[in-house]
Amino acid sequence: MVLVLSPYCPPLGRPAPFLFPPLGILNSVTKFKINQTDTNFLEFLANSWECKSFYFLPTCCSCSCYINNTRIKPLKDSQVKLTNISKQIAILGLIPLIHSAAAQPKATQPQDKPGYDKAKDTGAKAPEGADILFDGTQKSIDSNWEMWPKKDMKITWSLVKSPTDDTKVLMTNGGKSWGTHDLVTKKKYQDYECHVDFVLCGKRNDDSLEGYSNSGVYMQNRYEIQIESPKGNDTKDPYNWKIGPHGIAAFCMERVPDKNAWRANGEWHSFHVIFKAARWDSDKMTEPARATVWWNGIKVHDNVQIKKANGGIKVTPEPGGLKLQEHGQDVRFRNVWVREIKDK
Repeated sequence: MVLVLSPYCPPLGRPAPFLFPPLGILNSVTKFKINQTDTNFLEFLANSWECKSFYFLPTCCSCSCYINNTRIKPLKDSQVKLTNISKQIAILGLIPLIHSAAAQPKATQPQDKPGYDKAKDTGAKAPEGADILFDGTQKSIDSNWEMWPKKDMKITWSLVKSPTDDTKVLMTNGGKSWGTHDLVTKKKYQDYECHVDFVLCGKRNDDSLEGYSNSGVYMQNRYEIQIESPKGNDTKDPYNWKIGPHGIAAFCMERVPDKNAWRANGEWHSFHVIFKAARWDSDKMTEPARATVWWNGIKVHDNVQIKKANGGIKVTPEPGGLKLQEHGQDVRFRNVWVREIKDK
């Protein structure tokens, strides 16, 4: 972990670089006789321990802080005496090192990780014989989908522009909460391979692509693979956040993904799934459903058992449709297809 503190350097137009080990920062700073304002500042340093980079910029008689290139004001009373700031920086500056790009490592993209399979990432082509459930046209929506749970409801989802190009994609729409305006295929499936591309766009009618997003892809309208952006502290480092049982690519409230293959809001994700339905002897289950899932080309579930139905139909011997969840936020879909796998 590295913290970077720096006074502003007007000739350079940017912070002058200084690099310190964390213990060195605390040991140096605590040698000062500090007032209440300084105490708040030190508490802020301690609370910022997990930041990859930390800039401290005194400007005139106020202080500003940049954490991971985002400017914030750590103090309620931001008026800090410049002399005190200068003393702190002077002592901390006893160990100057060149600040390079290495101090802020780039996040690891899924395609840079071991085991990446491009054929199962976004844009994966449907194999021969697959059902093309959404191809960017209204016709494919009307022909293949219906609303859930009210089948007779007019489809409320919208055909809109992709956030990355001029192609048409399918956007969640109609509901303010989950479970009222979902979209499910008219055709019911048993064993199959499927693919869904999706992008998290945050709040509706907000082109910033920021904010929380939630949706889901349901196998047989039963088993949900969660779509969700990180919340709280996880947003500071979403590429390394600990995904919980309700997090993205988890079988909701049952199994977390083995790896994190996160991409930022506004970038396309994909789920590629090989699904085997539960086996039955009359009305008695003899084997739970199983699934292998690739998230953005990274295998995150490998032939795992799944038992928990979530917000769809109960687990029975009957086949079920592929469902996309509406949750009140802007999530968009493209390239949705299913290839049935017949028992030999």
